[in-house]
Amino acid sequence: MFSVHPRLSSKVPRWEYIVAPLEDGLVIAQVRGVASYSSLLRKDVDYEVLTRLTQKLVEECKHWRHAQVIAYVDDLDTVQQSSYTRVRHSIPPGTKVYLAPERLLSEIYSGKGKRLSVGSLTTRPDVDIGLSVSGFRRHLAIIAQTGAGKSYLAGVLIEELLEKGGTIIVLDPHADYVRLSAASDEWPHTLSKRVYVFRPAGSKVRYPDVRNVRPLSISLRDLKLHELFYITGVEESYVNIRKAVTRVYKELKDKGEFSFAELIERMRNLSSDTSDAPKQLKDSAAKAINYMERLQDLTILGDKSFDVRDFLRPKTVSVIDLSGLSDRESDLIAYFVLKEVFKLKMLPTELGYKYPVFVFIEEAHRFIPPPAVGDTYSGDFIKKIAAEGRKFGIFLTLVTQRPSKVHPDVLSQCGSQIIMRVTNPVDQRAVFEASERLGHELLEDLPSLARGEAVVVGEVVNIPAIIKVRKRKSWEGGADIDVEQLLDESLKEFAENEKNEIEWLVFEQKSEPP
Repeated sequence: MFSVHPRLSSKVPRWEYIVAPLEDGLVIAQVRGVASYSSLLRKDVDYEVLTRLTQKLVEECKHWRHAQVIAYVDDLDTVQQSSYTRVRHSIPPGTKVYLAPERLLSEIYSGKGKRLSVGSLTTRPDVDIGLSVSGFRRHLAIIAQTGAGKSYLAGVLIEELLEKGGTIIVLDPHADYVRLSAASDEWPHTLSKRVYVFRPAGSKVRYPDVRNVRPLSISLRDLKLHELFYITGVEESYVNIRKAVTRVYKELKDKGEFSFAELIERMRNLSSDTSDAPKQLKDSAAKAINYMERLQDLTILGDKSFDVRDFLRPKTVSVIDLSGLSDRESDLIAYFVLKEVFKLKMLPTELGYKYPVFVFIEEAHRFIPPPAVGDTYSGDFIKKIAAEGRKFGIFLTLVTQRPSKVHPDVLSQCGSQIIMRVTNPVDQRAVFEASERLGHELLEDLPSLARGEAVVVGEVVNIPAIIKVRKRKSWEGGADIDVEQLLDESLKEFAENEKNEIEWLVFEQKSEPP
């Protein structure tokens, strides 16, 4: 049996853990509600009477706690085999209740198998929280409003997965993760050198000086016609324009490699007066040139397409830096990466890649919006991975600030959620509907979570927990700017400029002839 904490005081907060003896074991419960009560000090009693009653201490307030039973254990050795959903017998009235011993909580939240150390319980800083790596097989969603720390938390998970030999791919629209490739005092070179940043040449990136940069491009020849139409904005209703492009594209593709300039030249030849093509086709080719010229502005096109095997290596993080790209370019890159990963993972082990692949999708609402918004190219493969990926060893982690703008089918496929501060009622409702394990009490606490605090529910933990995320070892790329410091620098620069302007004015006045 366990040793338990001395008798509870009236200061037990919400989400604290308590235990009560039952038969030969212990019932574990979590405090969900806190209230105080007095039969004399009621709101309908006159204020002066209330004052006299409190001065004379006629009656002490009673402190009540509502606790949700979460587990029953016989002994620490059986914690992992215990049921975490219901207790078979009721607790007799008058049973003494105690604070749960930290050793018991540590056993519950450390668990067996490989775990990712992400932080500690908010009510018990000495109790570490370890997320089950096996729980990632059912996918994970990290949800929080802007500034609550979701990208910071995702960075912690990536650190842990890399240290344990994981193969990680990150779709990074804002370059929040590119600085993982830089070493720090706590993030040694042995790990930072395993982080590679893939980005299109010439793109206007957020951090141009990061390390371990690799080129990322797609060959024009490797684009299928429907992909070419998508990236250039040739809609399905533009039937004749599509016919003209199709004719030229197929002719070039049959001859092998070709460039953007060759494609435009062929389109011009088709639209010229000397062409023997029908007039309608000539006119459509002339219009198509305007769309095809958009390819010139795309940074994702190159001489050859990336090799997906560059991403799939043991103990490696591949950050796909999408900062500076248009939505369509980002979508197409995500589509190609996920498509190639899925194709390779579906192959037999000796031909494909046998190790699990963890895919982090930052700003997930941009890639998989709800049906009312429309489809994206990458969205189809994200849905496919959400539904079938676990069979082939591809596990999603969706990171979003707007869960209400994520396709509900994909969000509901995430067997675990880590939810940080969310104040928008629409987003709260989307979170609640996507998670079977998030109770109303936890939902009500989402707006009051401090930065770096999170509710964890689902397959990655034995029982729900409210945690404080640990400090990151690597550099953070998505941190908020220091507004106060920048304003101070702005004032300093203004003062220096003003001083220079005054000195120059005085100089000019002295230099003027009498």
